[in-house]
Amino acid sequence: MPKRTFNRLDDDKKERIMRAAIEEFQARGFEKAKVEVIAQNAEVAKGSIYQYFDDKKELFLYSVTWSIEHFMTMIDRQTPLKDMDVYEYFLSGGRERFDIVRKEPLLVSFAMDFTQGKYGSLAEEINRELRRVGDEYELRLIANGNKRGTIRDDLDDKLLLLFFQGVTEKFTMRVMEMAKNFKYEPTEDQLLEMNSLMESMVQLLKQGIGRN
Repeated sequence: MPKRTFNRLDDDKKERIMRAAIEEFQARGFEKAKVEVIAQNAEVAKGSIYQYFDDKKELFLYSVTWSIEHFMTMIDRQTPLKDMDVYEYFLSGGRERFDIVRKEPLLVSFAMDFTQGKYGSLAEEINRELRRVGDEYELRLIANGNKRGTIRDDLDDKLLLLFFQGVTEKFTMRVMEMAKNFKYEPTEDQLLEMNSLMESMVQLLKQGIGRN
């Protein structure tokens, strides 16, 4: 995780550093990525990077965390979870969500690389961080469904989480792959195809974790 000095930065500077890091890691891989290039592209001194992170590895792992949390934040702005149940959350704002993906091809490519094991030497640590971030977010979705009475309450939340992840993660990866194949500019038919995929995912969720 970053040091306090990084957390004290304003949001624009944080984002500039993270985007510069992600661009370098995505283009050159972890081993060949250069901190001096990241610093130059972020318009900060190379020494500043080490004031924010212990080393390149810590910067890389936080890049994974930041990219996932960035997408979550953008989606939450489009579709506030507090305003709907867990199923509506996935079905609403399909066009707006795809527009988010379309606007962030670098983050999509980086996310696909690290979820598909491109950074093999760091795979275990990447997966641990993905589980931590994902579990926190998805348990929030489940808790919201419990409050609204749309998710069954006869099973432990951790069991519900396993099923939830088994369904949503594979579907989400498929949507990201489709988006990349469509060059982030889908036709109306292609957009309908992705929306249909999300509807199928929601039906599976309702059959497995929905409250009768």
